Amino acid sequence: MSEPETVTVPELVGQPVHIAREMAAAVGLGLASGDPDGPGLGSRTWPGVFWVTAQEPSPGSAIERGSQVQIIFVEDGQTRSDVPVATGGPR
Repeated sequence: MSEPETVTVPELVGQPVHIAREMAAAVGLGLASGDPDGPGLGSRTWPGVFWVTAQEPSPGSAIERGSQVQIIFVEDGQTRSDVPVATGGPR
């Protein structure tokens, strides 16, 4: 049996959710947020612009291709000081 292929988690914090989704997909990862049994990420972020404010695992982590990156996001215009920020602070 071969080793699972690993990929490096990209920096998603500060990106619009739709761009973060493309960045994750480009390396073979998906995005997830909130309750796994609740509405999907797409239905929670449409319509409108939403910004990624935190992610797990952190950028640069090596994880198995096909894994999910958990994100926290806010709607454009929402005060970002009210939500958690990834380690290292805002950019």
